Amino acid sequence: MPEIIVKDLMKYYRQKKAVTTDKGTIKNAEVKAVDGVSFELEKGEILGVIGESGCGKSTLGRVLVGLEKPTSGEILISGTDSQALLKKDRKSFHRMVQIVFQNPFDTFDPRHTIRKILVDACKMHNIGTNEAERTEIVLNIMREAGLQPPEDYLDRYSFELSGGQLQRISILRSMLLDPSFLVADEPVSMLDVSVRADIINMLLKLVREKNATMVFISHDIATTRYISDRVAVMYLGRIVEMGKTDDILHHPMHPYTRALISNNASLDPNEKRERIPIPGEPPTPIGTGPGCYFAPRCPFAKEHCFKSYPEYQTGKDGRIVSCFEVDAQK
Repeated sequence: MPEIIVKDLMKYYRQKKAVTTDKGTIKNAEVKAVDGVSFELEKGEILGVIGESGCGKSTLGRVLVGLEKPTSGEILISGTDSQALLKKDRKSFHRMVQIVFQNPFDTFDPRHTIRKILVDACKMHNIGTNEAERTEIVLNIMREAGLQPPEDYLDRYSFELSGGQLQRISILRSMLLDPSFLVADEPVSMLDVSVRADIINMLLKLVREKNATMVFISHDIATTRYISDRVAVMYLGRIVEMGKTDDILHHPMHPYTRALISNNASLDPNEKRERIPIPGEPPTPIGTGPGCYFAPRCPFAKEHCFKSYPEYQTGKDGRIVSCFEVDAQK
């Protein structure tokens, strides 16, 4: 049985004021941040989620870890509904499910030392039997993460560390708890380019060692390719294409996926890539449909694309794609 099962997950935000769109004024409008997302992940599998800003990636991550309550749909973790787990024992749920945020400086209380942050996390979740044992556990995992010598960091405050050092601490705090499921939301996008590779390698090493399942959210396609087993492409709250990483990135099928990849730098400096422009801005996630959400920006859109949303097709390589104008079997 898959470790993570997400079924038709939705997260809508109702607007208190009437909203004016190109379709007119809408009262009691709902922002469809996540709009019917489904996927399954095996134990230890890493799913990369990519898409333009505002596509719903971060909201999806927050719903998956219980920071936002879903409007509808199911999240099953090891066969148990996540909302039921949260109600039964919130502390146990958050030991099982963790998140690494984009900005490490927003993650910690600046009044607390690194020692207090990490040792208190151990104490809260009954890791170690006393202060000395917990401190030794913290020192060992800091050494493994490349924070040498670890004693130099324990009594410092978060604002005394660099972004890279602090993000290492953030990842360590999450992995100290041996979570079975981790969401990493743009974990290196705010860091200097010179330290990004080290942080990603550290994250990947810890996830592999713990055999944790992970959703890796990023706008950086090269990093996503490096770390992910599969990739899901989101547009306006929905997954439009999903499959094995190399299949998606080397042979994209959905027009949006092709355009998105063409506008990102290639790992191969000799590769000649023709950029595919995406006209206009992403439309508002209010009053979407009835047709394909990408149709107004798609160069291949036909009349029927504006009338109904395309069902998923499943290709020979196992990928799914939601588009009337492609044949997933090719």
